[in-house]
Amino acid sequence: MVIMLKLMKSAAPLVALGLMSIPLASPVLAQTTTNGITTQEASASDAFPGLKGFLNLPAADRSQINVYYAVRIKHADPAAVKIVMTHNGQSQTLRVGLDGRINPLPTREQLNGGAKIRISGPASGSYAMKLHVFSTQPNGKTYDAAGLANGVRQANSAMGKIAGALALMLPKLDRVYFVGGGNGEAEFANGQKKPLPKTTSAGEYPAGTPYFVPAQMNGATRLTFSNTVSLAHYDNPPK
Repeated sequence: MVIMLKLMKSAAPLVALGLMSIPLASPVLAQTTTNGITTQEASASDAFPGLKGFLNLPAADRSQINVYYAVRIKHADPAAVKIVMTHNGQSQTLRVGLDGRINPLPTREQLNGGAKIRISGPASGSYAMKLHVFSTQPNGKTYDAAGLANGVRQANSAMGKIAGALALMLPKLDRVYFVGGGNGEAEFANGQKKPLPKTTSAGEYPAGTPYFVPAQMNGATRLTFSNTVSLAHYDNPPK
């Protein structure tokens, strides 16, 4: 699942699930450019679309899902991009990892308390914030299949509550991708085992990434993998 906010450009932000994009109301962004560096400021809830609504959900409604955000940077040195959060008079730098992942994210208290985000980078660059939904189960070689199926339901329900009427335009999540998992296998209560399908070409995930579609493997109890999974993503079918 993907939620994207375009930054440093005049385009309106987009919220997207999978490969579908839907314009949202544009947040209030104060933008300035000085000596080739463009800076935008916005509330933390606008800079990280969907995060406030997600964290305000009851814990029981998101027990199997969590989110992280990553910055996509084009035509600029990633090291030149700075993200700073200000809350209650204190500033905190949000680090951008090699994979674009932002850490730490604003907390629910900071989002509800009016925290502000300042993002700066070369004016020549193109930047977008992208949200990933992933499983709360520990990364490893085994996963509880029923928990993952529940996570699919939780993710769709969460998006319905966060997106409101726009949720009708969003494709439903129906599967979990296991990045780095190698070969995967589903086990059933009767002892039966079935291999998990894999992506056939590179896209949002590398070619050969195993995935699990609960609706296609009713009754699966456990998933096992030949390699340790680095992250289990909830998402849509690839194009």
